[in-house]
Amino acid sequence: MIKLHFKIIFLTIIICSCWVSSKCLAVNIDSLYKNPPKTKHFQKLSVEGRSFIYGIFNSIGYLKKFGNPVMNFPTSLKEYFSLQKQQIKKLPKANSADSNEFKLNIIGDIMWMRNNWDNFMDSLVQSKINNCDLLLGNLETIIDTTKAVNKFWFDYRTYNSDKHLIDFLPASKSMISIANNHSLDKSYESLLSTEKLLINRKIAVNGINKNKKYTSITIKGIKIGFYACTWGLNNPKVEQQDKLNIQKGIAPYNTNTVNAEEALLALKQMHEDGIEFKILFMHWGYEYEFYPRNNIMKLANQLTKAGYNMIIGSHPHVFQPAELIFLPKNNLDSLPQVTLVNYSLGNFCTSMYSIETRIGVIESVNLKRNNLGKIEITVPNYEFVYNMPHTGKRQRKLLLLSDYIKLYPKEANAKFKERTLEIMNILKL
Repeated sequence: MIKLHFKIIFLTIIICSCWVSSKCLAVNIDSLYKNPPKTKHFQKLSVEGRSFIYGIFNSIGYLKKFGNPVMNFPTSLKEYFSLQKQQIKKLPKANSADSNEFKLNIIGDIMWMRNNWDNFMDSLVQSKINNCDLLLGNLETIIDTTKAVNKFWFDYRTYNSDKHLIDFLPASKSMISIANNHSLDKSYESLLSTEKLLINRKIAVNGINKNKKYTSITIKGIKIGFYACTWGLNNPKVEQQDKLNIQKGIAPYNTNTVNAEEALLALKQMHEDGIEFKILFMHWGYEYEFYPRNNIMKLANQLTKAGYNMIIGSHPHVFQPAELIFLPKNNLDSLPQVTLVNYSLGNFCTSMYSIETRIGVIESVNLKRNNLGKIEITVPNYEFVYNMPHTGKRQRKLLLLSDYIKLYPKEANAKFKERTLEIMNILKL
């Protein structure tokens, strides 16, 4: 009994210290965006949720934004995320010798690759991918084997990929989102075909609107729930979009229509079913921007307060920094909570052509149940990868970034190294 009381007191001290330190970082989110630096028109451009005609009229500006992703955000915002890195470092360190811990690998967007579908994954990257108990990622393409796969022209609004794209996903320990703006590029039937292909390969999947909102898995006695949703579709007028998990009001942003009802319903179901660690995979934000906008940060805080333990963002196609949110209690069970928010992990595999969109990452975190039954998350580790393009006889390949720099010093020159270091520092602790 004395030992139990001591443990409770110790845990309370730890939680309170985390809460006090986080209060030092507490700030009105809108205040982080005051006094923004001057930006060009194309840097403010967003076509998410807009019509195809709007996209055509703004195509030149959007191409400029793609070639020059926006790093120009307020100094106060950058300073806040610098402080966040210090908070994240205070998390417990992973301990591979602890049999109670298990490892999550998290990757960004799995995208259309154009060619070399069955041989693009380097063996060393595959080894890193396999070294986990659960892999999480976003499949941002349809895979319908009954339809043609475009092998030349960039297939921006109507993705369909070769089935070999997902060969690298380890069976029985992958959990994949299929909720994104490309989900209904072909048809609802094509989305169902994609889901079926994944399930037949023993890959857990979420993103289609069903009565049971979430997908679950149990690892080392810990029940994990996974819910995936998207801001919307490339064509907002497409029929059957109600069959997809959609987070309304993000794009175009409208404070009157931001509605997290579906994500909250999924959370409620998880809680009622005894899910202990609740993961939200949210396709949100704005493309080619290295920091989240204030509306996205507000939504992250709302969903954290509701009870999600981890939020994984996708869609910007470039890295965005992580945030650690401490709460003295959440809305579900009034218990203290620490939530890790990954606003964006960029692309994992892609045929995009800029350095900023070719660099990807495998983020690793460990989970375990401590002596008081609380689920703990460890300090993240980042392994960077690079999408080497197809040139001449050289095939498209996904390599460890460190290997790409060693193998191809001509392309990985001083300017390349300087830029990749700047990009990696968005995430690196």
